[in-house]
Amino acid sequence: MKRILFTSGALLLSTTALARPYPDQLGICYAFTNGNITQTAACVIGTGYGAGAQYMNLIFGNRNHYIEFPNIRPNMAPTLDGKTALTYKRNAAFYDILKGAPIDGEEYMDCIKTKDSKVDVCYYKPGAGQ
Repeated sequence: MKRILFTSGALLLSTTALARPYPDQLGICYAFTNGNITQTAACVIGTGYGAGAQYMNLIFGNRNHYIEFPNIRPNMAPTLDGKTALTYKRNAAFYDILKGAPIDGEEYMDCIKTKDSKVDVCYYKPGAGQ
């Protein structure tokens, strides 16, 4: 009986995928519809990694947006709420979409939207030196 329990325990430990959550952070989240801002709210930004991807939860309003960035195959697109998505950046003051790389000292928001543009959210972590 001890041998069966030991073998079962060893098998369970060897097949468990590890995930590492990071401490949640507070930020400001934004929702956009057709390029226009529709919601601004304080939000909880939860991040972590495991099982071949980095993940993020943006919790604000009455929504929880789940974002996943695959790292096993970096050419794969990220997903937002289970749908293929695109990442981009916006100016933190005027909400304009940034073209090219951000300029040193410029504050910006990281954004992600589904390819059909039905879900379009951005997040900003004040004091994060973005």
